Amino acid sequence: DGLAGAGFARLAPADGAFYVYAAVDHLTDDAQALCRTWLHDLGVAATPGIDFDPAEGHRFVRFSFAGDAGTMAEAVRRLDAWVRARA
Repeated sequence: DGLAGAGFARLAPADGAFYVYAAVDHLTDDAQALCRTWLHDLGVAATPGIDFDPAEGHRFVRFSFAGDAGTMAEAVRRLDAWVRARA
């Protein structure tokens, strides 16, 4: 729910896994660069979709939510603030 609230409206169902595949084409056409930016600027790690889909993966990232709830909430808060600052 936090990711959707932060502007990541197109999410693939997690289907019991602890990963969420999210469209980021509303933010960039280079998910790999976006993941580097988030890691450097926010301390939030995500995996670029290109690692999973060489054709369309540049438009997606994969988030893991395998950590504790507080850490995940903080990551979503940072992403939300980052997205809002660019709106």
